[in-house]
Amino acid sequence: MSSPEVSNKHRVSVIRCDDYESANVRSALEKSLSHLGVSFKMGKKVLIKPNLMSPTKPEKAITTHPIILEELCKILKESGSEIFIGESSFHKTEIAFDICRIRPLSQYAKLINFETQPQRIVSFGGNIGNVPLPNILFDVDLVINVAKMKTHSLTGVTLCVKNLYGCIPGAIKQGYHNVLTTPQSFSRFLIQLHNEILPQLNIIDGIIGVEGAGPGISGQPISSGLVIAGVSAFAVDIIASEIMGFKAEDIFTNRYSGLQRIDIEIVGDGHDARLPFEKPLSASIPCFQFFARFIPQSRIDFRSDYCVVCGLCGEKCPNVAISFDSFPTCDNRRCVRCYCCMEACPHGAVYLHEHWTRTWLRAIAKKWSGVMRTRDN
Repeated sequence: MSSPEVSNKHRVSVIRCDDYESANVRSALEKSLSHLGVSFKMGKKVLIKPNLMSPTKPEKAITTHPIILEELCKILKESGSEIFIGESSFHKTEIAFDICRIRPLSQYAKLINFETQPQRIVSFGGNIGNVPLPNILFDVDLVINVAKMKTHSLTGVTLCVKNLYGCIPGAIKQGYHNVLTTPQSFSRFLIQLHNEILPQLNIIDGIIGVEGAGPGISGQPISSGLVIAGVSAFAVDIIASEIMGFKAEDIFTNRYSGLQRIDIEIVGDGHDARLPFEKPLSASIPCFQFFARFIPQSRIDFRSDYCVVCGLCGEKCPNVAISFDSFPTCDNRRCVRCYCCMEACPHGAVYLHEHWTRTWLRAIAKKWSGVMRTRDN
């Protein structure tokens, strides 16, 4: 990739794209690259990191759509690039390549399961210590980070910075939640991870996103009609979260990035897009966050009409808080509320049960925030 001009570093392209028709996706990607002043140098090694959270069909909208990846591969092939598509899914990466319809892209790229790759040990210090990352991240000329536009029950949103969590191989990812027990500490870790990998191009598949109790099947698809791209993952995430209806600074990865909204330039025909994404229950309204500490915690619960007792939620719980008899139960004293169980459940059976006092307080806080915004305007 040619080095972008310094003035383009914090430019974010927002392009309207209503569907996954190949021609429309190709056009959106080409416009994005043009707006960013990005072109690809001949004969380079390029790694694409999609979001393949789980073995889920593209129609569920929780993974990067294969047409986005295919059209990006075609563009890269025109510059003679050697392409790799790498991922470590939350579970069953090889099956995810099939179910997410990525396997056919092997005609353009070599598919890389990060769990089977030689690793480089990177020191993160503190409670984390050493983190294994696949060598290929550091052996290619260019890393392209292709995220999905989704809400997230722990971090508020999962966009470009959060997508890099999938570079950590296998079940190691789950264990970090035992020491990163708050959204703040987890978000600082994600910033550190980003700064090790440093993707040079960041793209969000926002054509169909996920709202509500994302990022998994418990969330609901929402037609967003956007492709968002930029050189800086932080800049892209700030604009995308703003478009989704969040205050950018309420997303901790945005807040800790050090990048200010005033430094970001938005271009493209979707520059004025605003989408009313339903927020997860765990998303904090500032005044709600203050009072919520004094009332009962929300708890993990299970829908009996959806649950097939497959055991995956318990397998993915980093703190062994879920047990089984004839039906799963969660020991909420052990639960660290990382929501790995919600992400893992392929049936949408795991949900966050909010105490009635929290529901009541949230409604008041939301109404008050709306009044204040109206007054400010």
